[in-house]
Formats: sequence, structure tokens, C-alpha cells
Amino acid sequence: MRGFDGLSSSNYARTRPLYPAEFYYWLFQQVNASSVVWDCACGTGQASVDLAAYFDQVEASDISESQINAATPHRRVNYQVSPAEITHYPDQHFDLVCVAHALHWFDLDAFWKELKRVLKPGGLFVCWGYNRLLVGDAEDQAITQHVMPLLAPYWPQQSRLLWNEYRDIEFPLALIDVPEFELICHWTVAQVKDFIFSWSGAQEFLAQQGEEALLTSLEPLEKAWSKLNQKQEVNLPFFVKAGRFA
Repeated sequence: MRGFDGLSSSNYARTRPLYPAEFYYWLFQQVNASSVVWDCACGTGQASVDLAAYFDQVEASDISESQINAATPHRRVNYQVSPAEITHYPDQHFDLVCVAHALHWFDLDAFWKELKRVLKPGGLFVCWGYNRLLVGDAEDQAITQHVMPLLAPYWPQQSRLLWNEYRDIEFPLALIDVPEFELICHWTVAQVKDFIFSWSGAQEFLAQQGEEALLTSLEPLEKAWSKLNQKQEVNLPFFVKAGRFA
């Protein structure tokens, strides 16, 4: 599981995009509004708070104490430090279990057992994520040619599951059809650079090599950015997997 200290937790919360409002509305339509929801591996509560806008009770857990300490408070969200694979939640407790951009970090065999234990019969499991950063031809080329080769040796193996949109994961549920959703942000080049710094591959690179080479690799991106201090549309291709136990 990816680790965080206090500073990286704050940076993660600041740099990560919000998920599409249309997606949460779709979730709301799949289960009862009074449902009990588990936001597993909640991080700093990014999805937890949005889920609380639709559902009466959200239990949010993360293995990282620093992430939970940095989480956004909400009266309908109960945060606790806990691994995904072993929890103290009651049997058949949740109508909906969500994992936002984190399933690739889990011990999946253990997690599936825990999920089956805590999910109500007929309850819904949903996981989602994004795996690329698309701005424009020049900006994308700058990232592909200068940033990605530098980070290539530093990506954890689990990231490859995310890059392939979890197609390599064998889900023990009956998957359902999910509409397509867009995750669009409007960011400055500084925001994109901060986002890149938050990547797990970048964090490992920084821990081993420091930031100078990574900053240098980002210079072509700055030059490619059409207007340095203005925002541009940034597309983070968004995918969702959802299903129920048979």
C-alpha cells in the first residue's frame, strides 16, 4: 500500500481532481438514498464528502493515519484508520462500497473476502480511477518525451493495473454496465506540475534523486503551454468498474 507523511497528504489533497458530479448522481440512482456507504481507502476524504451529499451515512477508512488526519470533516462522514483487507465493520453492513483510485494497492484476495463479508446481499461495489493526463498535442508530447522516461524506473508494479483500467484484475462479482463519464479540469501549468509531483512514480523518484532533474524535465511542458499563467482544459480519462456478488 502506498504510504504518506503529513506533507504528502496535504499535497495530495491539494493537487488531486474532484470526480464528476454526474458520476455521483449515477451512484445515487443505483442504491437507496438512506444507504450506508463505505469509502474504502478514502485518503483525505475527497470522495467521502461528495458521497455524503447523496447518502445518509458514510464510513470512510484509510490505512494512512496522516491521510485521515488531513481529511475534510463532514457531519455524515465517520473517518477511521484501517486497512482495506481487515476491518471492524459488522457483517452485511453496507449497501454500497466504493474504492476511488486505490484498488491497485490492495491485497485483492484478502479484500474480496472482506468485501463479501461487509456488503449486504445485493449490495453494490464500485471502483474507479483515471490513468492518463491529456492537455493538447504539444503539452502531451512534452510529458511523454521528457517526464515519463525519467519516471519509468520508479513506478511501482501496482500502477500497471491502473494504467490498464483494471482489465487485468479478476473481479469475483457480476459486473454491470456503467455509463461513460468525463473527468475534466481547468488547470494552470503550475497545477499540472503539482499534480505530476503527486504521482507515485514521481514521489519515489524524489525520494531517491531529489527534485532538480524532475523540475528540468518539466521545462518543455512550460514552454509548450500556450499561456503560462492561464488555465487550459485537462482531460483525465475516467473509468469505472461496478458489480454485485451473485
